[in-house]
Amino acid sequence: MFKKIGALFFQNRDTRQTIAKNVFWLSVGQLGSRVLRAAIIIYAARVLGVAEYGVFSYALGLASFFTIFADIGVSQILTREASREPKSASSYFATSFWIKSTLLLFTALLVILVAPSFSKIEAAKNLLPFVALIVIFDNLREFSNAFFRAKERMEFEALITVAMNTVIVIFGFVALYFYPTAKSITFSYISSAGAGFLAAIFLLREEWSRILVNFNPRLILPIMQSAWPIALLSLLGAFMLNVDIIMLGWFRSAAEIGLYSAGQKVAQIFYTLPTIIASAIFPALSRAVNQEEKQKATLIMEKGLAVVFFIALPLTAGGIALSESILRFLYGQEYIAGSTAFQILIATILVVFPGPLLGNLVLAYDKQKKIAGYVALTSLGNVILNFLLIPRFGIVGAATATLVVQVMYIGLIWEMMKRINYFKILPHLKKMSVAAVLMGTLSFILNKIGLSVLVNITISGAFYIAALCLLKENLVEEGKFLLKVIRK
Repeated sequence: MFKKIGALFFQNRDTRQTIAKNVFWLSVGQLGSRVLRAAIIIYAARVLGVAEYGVFSYALGLASFFTIFADIGVSQILTREASREPKSASSYFATSFWIKSTLLLFTALLVILVAPSFSKIEAAKNLLPFVALIVIFDNLREFSNAFFRAKERMEFEALITVAMNTVIVIFGFVALYFYPTAKSITFSYISSAGAGFLAAIFLLREEWSRILVNFNPRLILPIMQSAWPIALLSLLGAFMLNVDIIMLGWFRSAAEIGLYSAGQKVAQIFYTLPTIIASAIFPALSRAVNQEEKQKATLIMEKGLAVVFFIALPLTAGGIALSESILRFLYGQEYIAGSTAFQILIATILVVFPGPLLGNLVLAYDKQKKIAGYVALTSLGNVILNFLLIPRFGIVGAATATLVVQVMYIGLIWEMMKRINYFKILPHLKKMSVAAVLMGTLSFILNKIGLSVLVNITISGAFYIAALCLLKENLVEEGKFLLKVIRK
């Protein structure tokens, strides 16, 4: 039994098993780390209060806006090319690193010198030089993870991510206990990001030791030619993701930013889930497209989309039903004022979850240039909607703008990629949708009678799985089969 478990979780045997292994380790790393980081975020939100927590969130959001220049798609091209051409993987790693380092230096200067001019919140400006360090360490760690994904060794990525977030919990609780300020939590993030980068260097020490020897200047142009459309997409995508926080800072108070950020952090934790699945299947999807195995690529996409909706539907139904209870449980009574905005942000889960898989399909077919116009259109739409809605409706307006533009963006990409490689998902959603609606109704009723939110979530989650079992949902049946294999 133990040998089979070891083979299942530490070896790459076939496409199905490798994807399952990748999903497991990415889930351990991302979800485990998100739980750890959520603990310190919740503690910080409670200790700092709405206004001070808003200052910290605004500084991070403002810096994140400039991180669009830190990668320009280099890490994604590294994953794609190193998975397709294993013999050239070390050369791609070294060459990509020097491109990445140049971009990071430029980005750090932007965060330190340019970002302060965008802020009307003085306290946030003082944090930006320190946030620049977080940007550097985080991006170099993610660059290393891109190489692990190309090699389909997600267990190493999981190790790094969990170690990094363990550090932030330890340093964060100690720092906030003695010095409950936005600067303290910022220094905790710096220590965490630095620890993650050092762990990445250790695990990839052979590659890092040869970054000069393996550098191939002839790869610079091909990498940049493939990356620049991703750079444009990242630029506009990051703009679309962070513009609501920035514009809230123009029109509203730090306290309102704190309310909005609290709900946004919960939604963003959930956003990690489809990224895990997309990252796990991307090497296999990329190879299938490269080898012109269209039917295999279609199957991978349909299975991946089915899995993300399997998760998205109950999260959306339960999150909307329990919005106030979740915010009260996590952050305290003063954050309930953000519950309506939180419900809208939770609704974006249904729209956002397919995004990473669709993005991978775009990259696998090298069609990044085709969707640049879509991103530009929806980014402009986001700005216009924020200008119209935030002054009048505040954080509810910002959340509504986010939902509307995400529907536009994902809808346009969905239709484009279906024309290139047809796939369907509606047949997979019937049973899941029924189970999710029933579960959401149960959650609402249990909440009304005053049941604890944790007990409610546990009962509702069990009900959702039970309903799918009764409906004989295919994904549940496949999960049962996998468990039988492990037990034998």
